[in-house]
Order: sequence, then C-alpha cells, then structure tokens
Amino acid sequence: MMKKIRYIILLMLSIGVFTSCELDNFDGPDAGLYGSVIDEQTGQLVEQDIIRGGEIEIYEQAYENATPQRLIYKVDGTYKNSKLFSGLYKIIPIRTNFRTLDTIVLDIQGQTKLDLIVTPYIRIKDYSIEKNGTIVTAKFKLEQTGVSNVSKIGLYAGADKHVGEPMRLVKAEQDINNIVDPSQEYEISIDTSAEIDLKEGKTYFFRIGALYDTANARFNYAPAVEIAL
Repeated sequence: MMKKIRYIILLMLSIGVFTSCELDNFDGPDAGLYGSVIDEQTGQLVEQDIIRGGEIEIYEQAYENATPQRLIYKVDGTYKNSKLFSGLYKIIPIRTNFRTLDTIVLDIQGQTKLDLIVTPYIRIKDYSIEKNGTIVTAKFKLEQTGVSNVSKIGLYAGADKHVGEPMRLVKAEQDINNIVDPSQEYEISIDTSAEIDLKEGKTYFFRIGALYDTANARFNYAPAVEIAL
C-alpha cells in the first residue's frame, strides 16, 4: 500500500514538473508599438495629460471579441508599449484632443513605429508665461479647427512638468463657450501670494490649456514653463 502511495506522489510531482516546463516554454511578448501624436499643420507634438487624458485602444485581431489593451500618452504627446505579441491589430484613439481618426489596422512585428498625424481641436499660439512680482500671467491666442465652441481656457500650476487641468496645485480658468477669434489675445493670471500651495523660493511649472466643446474631448496645451517664485 505504501509503495502505491509513493508511486502516486511521484507521478503527481512528475506531471507538475512537466506542466511547469510547458508553461516556461511559452514565448513572451516579442513586439511593441510606439510613436507620436503630430499636428499635421505644424509638425509639432500634440501635448497630452497623463491623468484622465486620451488613450489608444488596440485590439489583437487573432482573437474574436478581443478585450482591448489601452496605451496612455506621455505629456509630450509620445506613447510606447514594448510588451505586445506580433500580429495584426486594430488601433483606435479614444477620448482625444484632436479630430477623430479612421480605425487603423496594422501588422505589428518587432518594435513598430506608428505616428498619428492629427488635427488638434485647438492650437495655442503666440503664448508667453511671465512672472511680475507675485503675479504669473499667461498671454496667448487660440486657433480652433472645428465649428463647435471653445468651452474654457486655463492656467495651471504644479510641482512638475506633468502639470495640467487634472494634475495641478492651483488653477485659474475662464469660461469661453463661444467660437474664438484667432486674432484675440487672452490673458489669465495667478497671484502666487494668495495661494497657500505655492511657496515663495520654490520652482513650479505653469501650463496653458484650452478645452473644445465636444463629447469626450481632452484639453489642448502649450508646453509647460518653469518659473521660480
């Protein structure tokens, strides 16, 4: 009886080792997708938010009803996922700050580059952010590319370069809710002495943003400016 029990135990251990070896022999991800969101007119990167920002959904076409993987943009408008399996994918940008793109079908083999050439909802132009005393003032113009209203504009202050509407210590915003005149200059200010989260002697990042009035739109931005208080 004991011999039989020992035989069963050895058999189970052997099966476990064999199964483990089989699992170890599965190939890991061998491909990736990377690229940039580029303004078709200016050739510049279209900046993003890393919190509540736009995303890219990718669907592996080898499987029916595949669950999408989601790629999140970096603040500068680039993206990267280096852990994909080679194959055919359907690629759909969602919750964007640019006009809707057609669905992209791409054969991803190795590290594959895909730049998204887009028309941003809003371009922030002729911008400056300057400090005078305790007042930080942003001046800029807006160029919208669609017929809907610009919802609002804002100046956002934070502790690092990832500052934006969802990730900031301080904000100053103006409701627009109208079509904008590209020749009009807008001005928004923050009095740093009135903000307990902004400390004299420290350095902060200030960034201009504007929101277009359409479903699931995300903010368009100018690059953040570093200012010492």
